[in-house]
Amino acid sequence: MAEPIDPRVDIGHVHLKVADLDRAIAFYNGVLGFEITTRLPSAVFLSAGGYHHHIGLNTWESRNGAPAAPGTTGLYHAAIRYPDRAALANALRRLVDARVPLDGASDHGVSEALYLRDPDGNGLELYWDRPKSQWPRAGDGSVMMTTQRLDVDALLEEGRRPAPVTAGLAPLSASTRARLADLRTALLALHKALLDDAKVAYEMDRGRIASTGALLQLVIGDPWFAWLQQLSGLIVRIDEMTATEAKATDADARALFEQVDRLLVPSETGADFARRYFEALQRQPAVVLAHGEVKRVLKSPSA
Repeated sequence: MAEPIDPRVDIGHVHLKVADLDRAIAFYNGVLGFEITTRLPSAVFLSAGGYHHHIGLNTWESRNGAPAAPGTTGLYHAAIRYPDRAALANALRRLVDARVPLDGASDHGVSEALYLRDPDGNGLELYWDRPKSQWPRAGDGSVMMTTQRLDVDALLEEGRRPAPVTAGLAPLSASTRARLADLRTALLALHKALLDDAKVAYEMDRGRIASTGALLQLVIGDPWFAWLQQLSGLIVRIDEMTATEAKATDADARALFEQVDRLLVPSETGADFARRYFEALQRQPAVVLAHGEVKRVLKSPSA
């Protein structure tokens, strides 16, 4: 069996080939609410919650908005995000050992990336993010992604070094467990406030909910309440991370804190969660108070 992949690896973004950039922006930005982070003459990058980009769009193979030739629209590449530079170096070592060629390797300022194709020709980007504080920015504070040559030999050499024992890879410290417990309590209070608000809105639109059991069934299965599942899922993850048999690390906890912080960004024109969250904050003081408590926990000193 192959060596298991680092469990912190996830899908970082998807990059699409489009025929008309303005038309694509109107959909992803104007309809879905993703925010534009970087705009180039023939490409644009959009995100939710302040990330450098979750979606890339380009017209590098289109013909000025004319109907696209076969193969010129669709997936440009899917991007797999690694938790740190050492993990990306490990991925490069695997590619070298398997004799998989690279199409390219770039330093984008915000990240370092390897480009290749899978056996069926699908484009892949493997990358890790630099800390947000190190992202290059323009004078107005917007993200400035660059494309410089990446030294793959240096990256490969890092992959050959033994993994250092650091505080970031240590089991959950007592202080981190305490922060997670505080965050869980704050998220539960926020979830309750949001659920109470959603229940009131539901009953105004569709009639009284007969019982607590009926409400539970609606929360589980009715699209009206589906947006709250992102929040309840984070609470479940805290429970899993702090379970006695869990092998979570302080680095895992930091990633979860960042995920919570990215999720709780209200937006009047944003995607479903951001928009519904914005509306609840406008209506309910209890939601405002609970939101403030979650943010307080997130800003509390870390170990």
